[in-house]
Amino acid sequence: MAFAGNHAFRRFFTFATLLKICAVSFYFGYRNAVNESESKSNTNAAASDCATSTEISATLRRQIDSRVNEELSRAQKESYTGKLFPDTVKEYAVGALRVSRDEMLKSYDFGVPIKNTPGIKTEAIIIYNKDSSLPSNSELKKAATHGKNSEMAKASVSEAMESCDSLNVIFTALKNDPECHLLIGNFESYHINRWLRVPEFNKETKKHREIDHTLPLRHVGRITTNKGIDEFDLPEFPKNFKQAKKGFLLEHFDRLSTFLENVDSILKDLEELLRKRNVVRDNTVVVLTVNAGQSELLSNFICSARSRGLDTGNILVFPTDEASHKLAQGLGVATYFDAKNLGILPSGEAKAYGDPIFASMMFAKVLCVLYVSLLGHDVLFQDVDIVWYKDPLPYFHDKSNTAIQQFDILFQHDGSGQTRYTPFSANSGFYYVRANKKTQYLFTSLLYHGAVIRHSKSHQQVLVQLLNEHSSMFSLKVKVFDKLQTDMFPGGFHYHQDWDTMHAIIDGKSNAYLLHMSWTENKVNKLLFFRQMGEWYVSDKCISKDVSNLIDFGEVTDGSLVNQCCSKEPIFSCHFKDKPSKIPCPDSPRIDPQKGKSFWK
Repeated sequence: MAFAGNHAFRRFFTFATLLKICAVSFYFGYRNAVNESESKSNTNAAASDCATSTEISATLRRQIDSRVNEELSRAQKESYTGKLFPDTVKEYAVGALRVSRDEMLKSYDFGVPIKNTPGIKTEAIIIYNKDSSLPSNSELKKAATHGKNSEMAKASVSEAMESCDSLNVIFTALKNDPECHLLIGNFESYHINRWLRVPEFNKETKKHREIDHTLPLRHVGRITTNKGIDEFDLPEFPKNFKQAKKGFLLEHFDRLSTFLENVDSILKDLEELLRKRNVVRDNTVVVLTVNAGQSELLSNFICSARSRGLDTGNILVFPTDEASHKLAQGLGVATYFDAKNLGILPSGEAKAYGDPIFASMMFAKVLCVLYVSLLGHDVLFQDVDIVWYKDPLPYFHDKSNTAIQQFDILFQHDGSGQTRYTPFSANSGFYYVRANKKTQYLFTSLLYHGAVIRHSKSHQQVLVQLLNEHSSMFSLKVKVFDKLQTDMFPGGFHYHQDWDTMHAIIDGKSNAYLLHMSWTENKVNKLLFFRQMGEWYVSDKCISKDVSNLIDFGEVTDGSLVNQCCSKEPIFSCHFKDKPSKIPCPDSPRIDPQKGKSFWK
């Protein structure tokens, strides 16, 4: 029953309150009277009579105290507090309600993975900017503006959102660092500016700017950590254009010039290749890029897919050197060598994530997706360190799965919670892109950021920040499949940390379409991990530090290397007892001594 508009109820409430006041007054009056009577009692009264009178008085006091406390507590719970927000902020904040975070994330798919908070019950806060945005229910409206039970009131998502014609969504970290959020009524902005108590930035303090509470707040980049480290530093611009070393910016200008001069002819060649090889299926092309240093992983992907009878006809490889181009031809897949743009990239093996070779190869990851998208085709892009258990394309093409059809671009969850990857934490080694103007502009923008990619040594970091911007600015719809709530696209996080998922894959009880050996330091370890998972299909004679040693360049024809290099059965060997394996490897050493446990218990 609502308070407003019900006069009978209001009269009843007033009368009940008066009775409560009377009860309280009676209690204090009675207690004083009893105390006074006892003090004047006859000291010669019989001991038994005195004891009986004292017992009755104490019992009655306890009953009255208990009842009064109950009534006062109930009255406090049923009453409203003062207004949550004063009139001085009423132009942008008139009320607020709490809602369940889990209910909100289930009601609205914002595309982000969900942070796991075991043992912690978290809620979301909705702030209303004007009276007409408040819930229509009069009691709930009162609770939103005044609070209830001496705290911010709570409602269901449907009740709280009833009158919201628009919703601005802000994700904030769940952490213990002292942090404040400032909301200012002004011209509207959809960006967040970050301020920290750190020293002024200069070359001396660049890597040593930890928070100092004695300093004033300073404006910093929003990916600056609380230790003062800017994780999105920009490349230096040369002070003198005549310098022998141009730097990343000017070098990227040269690369852009080459791209712009040749893009029309390249797109024409690609269109002809796709038509001739019949690569496009359901308007989709599976795209990979590789150099000679990673060629064994490309071979394993193709060979493992063939061993399972999966179609490799819609795969298009963008090699960055002639040797990889010939290898892809020999494996029987379509390949396009963009020598003008990609031929300048290194052919060696990246020794670790983020090393110079790794960073340079990121340019190829940008171009190969952009090319196919500009031709109007959807793209399933993936790194070469992946094996398929089943073809993932039907999942993305399933029109009955309306939950994912609304998204423009869909990613495997990387698993990292670093600020430079949040809130999406998208893995740039496996994702599906629908060809439309939003995604085409996204990858055009990513191309323009090539110098930042090289400087930050992370294609993923720059892509994720562009996802943030384009999602906000252009309503690009981004979806990241949560690593814990979905099991279709497991990666390095699962291999190294989520062993329940890995046991399910080994036992054949998983819905996984693939395994992505990300989060792994180098190619050598990836090869060993695949072997002990029973997912290695490349014969030893086709594994070489120099892929050119495997190929007679004059005799390679379409598919000529399949019988030579591809094993029909997995090639298994044990290497580490503390990593997932198809069968127990108890006699193998550990690779992570600090972990202290084996995969097979």
